[in-house]
Amino acid sequence: LDEPTNHLDMHSVSILIDVMQEYEGTFIVVSHDRHFLSCIANKIWWIEDQKVREYPGNYEEFEASVQSANQKKAAAEKEEKRIRNEKPVTAAKPVKATPTEDQQKQVKKLRQRFEKLETELAELNEKKQDLEVRLADPKVFGEPAVFQSTLQEFNQLEAGIGEKSKEWEAIFEQLSALD
Repeated sequence: LDEPTNHLDMHSVSILIDVMQEYEGTFIVVSHDRHFLSCIANKIWWIEDQKVREYPGNYEEFEASVQSANQKKAAAEKEEKRIRNEKPVTAAKPVKATPTEDQQKQVKKLRQRFEKLETELAELNEKKQDLEVRLADPKVFGEPAVFQSTLQEFNQLEAGIGEKSKEWEAIFEQLSALD
């Protein structure tokens, strides 16, 4: 099935999910609808480096796995960059000065803010997933006022995630430059 939910209303998507969950055969779905995929998929295939890769689990597990891999990759790249930028100390060259107390305080403050932002972003992304599920609920979709307020809450949440992500990236770059 290629994008089976594209032109369906929320109620029809819900019916399609129920039917596909009851189906005992095998089917392949190509979709950008995360809610739909998380309800029906039990194996994920994706293309990476011109190869088809397989994840033997549902979509939420796959996303968590990808996020974890990306964090590990970023940490490894940061460490690699730090090692590349390290210069051997010789007797002829002066030893790098230790950071001042003010610099240490600044780094500590940045790290605390960085960790707080990571926690906040994780919470906001959980709320976003909850709102995505609520927006797909036929009861919410069937009530225009409730749907509009939920959609407005979702849009505000996405904007907040964007702002916090930019701040997170800026602090990450500052910390990388200071390390």
